[in-house]
Amino acid sequence: MNFYPDSSADRWHRMICAGCLLILISMIAACGFVVPGADVMIATDSPSRTSYKLGGSICRLFNLGLPVDGRRCVVMPSSGPVANVAALRDGRIDVGIVHSDVVVDAVVGTGPFTAMGPDTELRILFAGHAEAFTIVARRELGIHSAAALRGKRINMGSPGSGERVSMERIMAALGATRNDFAEVHELTLAEQYRALCANELDAIVYEVPHPNGLIQDVVRRCHGVLVDLGGKEIDNLLRRHPEYERTVIPGGTYHSNAHDVPTLGVRVEVVTTTRLSDDMAYKITRAVFENFEDFRRLHPAFSMLSAKDMANSRSLAPMHAGAIRYYRGRALLPQK
Repeated sequence: MNFYPDSSADRWHRMICAGCLLILISMIAACGFVVPGADVMIATDSPSRTSYKLGGSICRLFNLGLPVDGRRCVVMPSSGPVANVAALRDGRIDVGIVHSDVVVDAVVGTGPFTAMGPDTELRILFAGHAEAFTIVARRELGIHSAAALRGKRINMGSPGSGERVSMERIMAALGATRNDFAEVHELTLAEQYRALCANELDAIVYEVPHPNGLIQDVVRRCHGVLVDLGGKEIDNLLRRHPEYERTVIPGGTYHSNAHDVPTLGVRVEVVTTTRLSDDMAYKITRAVFENFEDFRRLHPAFSMLSAKDMANSRSLAPMHAGAIRYYRGRALLPQK
């Protein structure tokens, strides 16, 4: 994808096209994920997200068997992992792409799912790629740690997004509330990018695999710098929440950050429920793992994944019985 517009006309053309796409996505989402003729419905995230590419890759491989099996998989955009869990609960989708921290909240009945209570029906098909929580701040402000965000204008992430869930947890770990900041916004990725570049925000948040084109652009064009998420408060958070893992954005990934940037990350998980039949869970899993090298080539974030790691999800939600049957047949899980 080209993030660097060549002319004003090209830029306006792309903005108009993007606006039309967003309207179409909103209309589809308003219809409750209904797509006539779909046998497997996978809800992901916005089309700019790697989660959307993951769902699309699963459907692409599943649909290779369409001439023989006659079953069709369709990928749908959504407002994020929280919405995907809600849609799974309601039976509006068959599979959702969900971050590991959101899965834990759903299983335990905490965070955005406190009012709903624990979900005992969620099941895992396999784990996906890792995504690093990333704060980008305006370079001239000298913000080098999360604690230095106090008194600044920040974006929390849009409601239901992975950024929002992680940012609220990080704020709690730091003992911070909304009153500790000059302004708190709830913008999408595209909106926050524009706001930082227009000097309407001091810091914005991403939860993405690296390197990332949007971050590269905001660093280059808007003088952004990545914020260090080390320190004892974050270490304590990691001890209390094993669904997060310590990760590092290597120095040199972005030109404004010569040194390693410590942060925390989540694992993307492919989630379903007990309503999905064992046979269908087996077929979805088989479609990916029988074409594993093709799968790894479909996106750079998938290239470092191994079949064994994907099959051995450490999620709090149990593995689906249909997926277990496939993994044991391939010796990716131990026999009973």
